[in-house]
Amino acid sequence: MKTFLTCFALFVMGNLSAQSFSIQGRILDDQSDTPLEGAHISLMHPWGEIYKTVLSGSDGRFALKGLSKGGYRLRISYIGFEDFEREVTLSGENADLGIIRLKEGVQLSEVEIKGKIPMAEQRGDTTQYNASAFKTLPDASAEELVEKMPGMVIENGKVQAQGEDVKEVLVDGRPFFGNDPTAALRNLPAEVIDKIQVFDQKSDQANFSGFDDGETSKTLNIITRPNMRNGQFGKVYAGYGWDNKYQGGGNTSIFDGDRRLSFIGQLNNVNQQNF
Repeated sequence: MKTFLTCFALFVMGNLSAQSFSIQGRILDDQSDTPLEGAHISLMHPWGEIYKTVLSGSDGRFALKGLSKGGYRLRISYIGFEDFEREVTLSGENADLGIIRLKEGVQLSEVEIKGKIPMAEQRGDTTQYNASAFKTLPDASAEELVEKMPGMVIENGKVQAQGEDVKEVLVDGRPFFGNDPTAALRNLPAEVIDKIQVFDQKSDQANFSGFDDGETSKTLNIITRPNMRNGQFGKVYAGYGWDNKYQGGGNTSIFDGDRRLSFIGQLNNVNQQNF
């Protein structure tokens, strides 16, 4: 019985220590009460380091999940509106901030002093991320870049944007690696990327007939830097470790105007099957 009680206590303590919380709210235009879609929400530690970011949805709602207890600074920004900032403390329950109204007007002096590139902007139905606003290592892949973008998740080999599975990746509006978004992102270096667009692409039938059948698929369009649209790039990697385990491979891509050629290969004995 003593052993059982000890194990039960440890189980409860483990669950309590792993408990997480969330911060949610809804962002509206102060004048018209219109929901502001694509507002950029940053959650920061008290010393200013960004902890998590997210974009508001079409109804203006946002949710920052998986948070630990403690104090945070919340900042909301939207093009053409004044920034909103407040302190938020999580002390044992989720925080619902309710309605947050942003006032029109931009403090130009702050913009001129900081000179920061916006992480994302909303253009109609398309969310556009600026690659230059995210820091990556020199040899990072597009996958590593996308993981840093708010609203983007890569988990168990699947790419998700705004809560939906990404079905296709385009490069400058053209298909890249067919219907395998993960392979496309893993084999494209981050340094060639200028912007990444996220949108709902109509079905082939709708594009062909001109009639909207309501069928859409979440799509990423990678816009490359103008000086990177003609040339070759790639990488080679290899490793050897304990118990004679090894892994090696490489990829190279050739961009020449409208042509996109990619060659990939790998060899290993660690049951790595995807590229």
